[in-house]
Amino acid sequence: MLNDNEEDIHLTPPKKIMKNPTKHRAQKFRSEWLRVENLKKWLVPVDNDPFKAKCKLCNFTMVAELSNIKTHGNGKKHKEIEACTEIKQKSIKTFTTNKTPTKLDIDVKMAEIKLTAFLTEHNIAFLATDHISDVLKSCFKDSEIAKNISLKGTKTTSITKNVIDYCQKEELVSYLKTVQFSILTDESTDIGTVKSSCVILR
Repeated sequence: MLNDNEEDIHLTPPKKIMKNPTKHRAQKFRSEWLRVENLKKWLVPVDNDPFKAKCKLCNFTMVAELSNIKTHGNGKKHKEIEACTEIKQKSIKTFTTNKTPTKLDIDVKMAEIKLTAFLTEHNIAFLATDHISDVLKSCFKDSEIAKNISLKGTKTTSITKNVIDYCQKEELVSYLKTVQFSILTDESTDIGTVKSSCVILR
């Protein structure tokens, strides 16, 4: 008669010996991928490592397996970067090419300078220039100068600082060389603790 331990030995099924699972085989980068339409724009091999691939747009290195490469290509971040690179941008040469100004270009610039000088002399806010171009175009429909005027607050400020201010300083310096004058100066600090220094020539 078998005791309990001997019965357990015969009732328990023998332990199955699991075979070692097949190891994943690493895949090398294939040059054929560089001819695929949606891969050739950004996929490149990695130097000194045939088992890696690289996205030149994202500067990202990955395992050289087609499934991983396709997953990266369909990723949100990659799509955004790819969309940005496809936007056609103007060449920098278009901004630096020397172009001889026409008479109309000169007349438009003179009109913008005179309008800016008028606003400055009469202490009119530069915000008014956001609408002055549209008013001139609607009032003087037959004028090519009015049609080409493009004057806003930022441009008005730039003309005041870089054109009118510079010319006025040069003219003032030339005049002061020929006359006697006195100087009065004072400094003030506003509520924003910004210091301003005023110099008056008389």
